[in-house]
Amino acid sequence: MSDDMSMVSPSSAGEHGVLRSMQEVAMSSQEASKMLRTYNIAWWGNNYYDVNELGHISVCPDPDVPEARVDLAELVKAREAQGQRLPALFCFPQILQHRLRSINAAFKRARESYGYNGDYFLVYPIKVNQHRRVIESLIHSGEPLGLEAGSKAELMAVLAHAGMTRSVIVCNGYKDREYIRLALVGEKMGHKVYLVIEKMSEIAIVLEEAERLNVVPRLGVRARLASQGSGKWQSSGGEKSKFGLAATQVLQLVEILREAGHLESLQLLHFHLGSQMANIRDIATGVRESARFYVELHKLGVNIQCFDVGGGLGVDYEGTRSQSDCSVNYGLNEYANNIIWAIGDACEENGLPHPTVITESGRAVTAHHTVLVSNIIGVERNEYTEATPPAEEAARPLQSMWETWLEMHETGNRRSLREWLHDSQMDLHDIHIGYSSGTFNLQERAKIAL
Repeated sequence: MSDDMSMVSPSSAGEHGVLRSMQEVAMSSQEASKMLRTYNIAWWGNNYYDVNELGHISVCPDPDVPEARVDLAELVKAREAQGQRLPALFCFPQILQHRLRSINAAFKRARESYGYNGDYFLVYPIKVNQHRRVIESLIHSGEPLGLEAGSKAELMAVLAHAGMTRSVIVCNGYKDREYIRLALVGEKMGHKVYLVIEKMSEIAIVLEEAERLNVVPRLGVRARLASQGSGKWQSSGGEKSKFGLAATQVLQLVEILREAGHLESLQLLHFHLGSQMANIRDIATGVRESARFYVELHKLGVNIQCFDVGGGLGVDYEGTRSQSDCSVNYGLNEYANNIIWAIGDACEENGLPHPTVITESGRAVTAHHTVLVSNIIGVERNEYTEATPPAEEAARPLQSMWETWLEMHETGNRRSLREWLHDSQMDLHDIHIGYSSGTFNLQERAKIAL
């Protein structure tokens, strides 16, 4: 273990001297509550992070064991006492395992509620975090887990971690001959290796190498959907995305496999809308469209057994439960329910079997488990003067901003914060425009900068 990376468990915390100092003055419950509200920890912390009575951030690696907590400030002191310097990355493998259990449990509840007969399998994309400690913590969690590779190098790492056990492996991304050959070797080793066809040029190489190695390939197809999410990674989905087959190409692939006598090899349907999907409606729309591909492929005689909805399960970094790039407007249960219900309804309406559902949820598994603690090299504070009411003859935007200010402090309703923000932004914009056009003078503009 390098000096700047530490694996932490509640049981070992005491050995490192992570004990609350009785000499420190405890923070009042009112102060602690204010800190929780100010930094919104209760929402983005997701029961893993909290503020203790000393005002320190505490980490609960396993929310099922809430009494096992680590004081992050004391942990840093203990590491510094051993000669380690900041910055340092603290890793909590128990959080990884709890995230995996939580996602699996959400899909189990959704399947039981719907009466869904198919299985569920989480496939971890190692590109999210390739560290050995992460992959081994997940593999040894006792939970069912597959691995996803998006390149030849990643596939080599996946096969090394999978060992001699039979594992589900999904191969995405650009595939040259060596990548395809390596995936087929993994199939011969006893793994369930799904080679997902994302470009028409790949299928000929797959069939050639499969015949050369005398192995029956296990294939998937990535459908290029019209549905597209929003956010930073929206280009991963939609009709103009780089990967995936259009509807006409899916039909061509089916005919090529039928003529080659390998139609039974096509067993997995895959789509990917993008990472960190903020809006549950975008996810539901994509699943419903992809479910139509599942139905139509069955009509063509293709026995699709696995439905891989790809990634997209987001993390609420802000704790705002909104549609911003750093948040999501849904939880685990709603995510699982939307997927299971959409696929289940399509199957029931067309008399088709329920396929095994696969998700490639890497971000949602790993995001909470590491904490980077950095040394502070400087502090900058904004000095504010007390706001005063504008003059009676002041322009309407100034009056409006003052009314918003009073409403914020008098009601304290946090649910209205976004509305107040939008109102103030509009007033601020009007003042800036008015100043540029000569409607407002310098004193009036300075008023909004207090």
